[in-house]
Amino acid sequence: MTQTVGKVYAEALFELAQEMHQEEKVWRELGQITDLVEQEKGFARLLDVPTMSAEERVGVLQKVIGTEDGITENFLCLLCERRRFGHLSEIRSAFNKLYYDAFGIAEVAVTSAVPLTASQREALVKELEEKLGRRIRLQEQVDASLIGGLVVQYGDTRMDNSLRTRLAQFRRQA
Repeated sequence: MTQTVGKVYAEALFELAQEMHQEEKVWRELGQITDLVEQEKGFARLLDVPTMSAEERVGVLQKVIGTEDGITENFLCLLCERRRFGHLSEIRSAFNKLYYDAFGIAEVAVTSAVPLTASQREALVKELEEKLGRRIRLQEQVDASLIGGLVVQYGDTRMDNSLRTRLAQFRRQA
């Protein structure tokens, strides 16, 4: 079975983070850097310029993220040297899965017609934690076209309790 570049690199990074007992630190730093790179698309393209040497790419990276000698920084430099920086989002996704599995966290996407209040969010998280038996990391989105209710997505499971869907079902039955 072949593995993707992202998964191979994520597994190596996660294993190293575990050995150093820095899983959370690496998870947080990898997320911050990936968010930055996704906001500044030109940065990732710059690091993939074929005419730049590995040393030049690493130098540019270190100017942006700093020169702290940590696991994440060394890993990012390795990606630059091996011309794999373009796989950063894929690596982050695979690393997140490993991190969440290791620490019993479920990533749940919830879409609502209006932003959830703090008490609604708290109640939803509590209910999901009881149902799934895991800690919940909630990803919230707002979609006014739902009219009301929620759509909750966890892995391959989708629970659509939106007013829009219920109205559509009512129309089909009528």
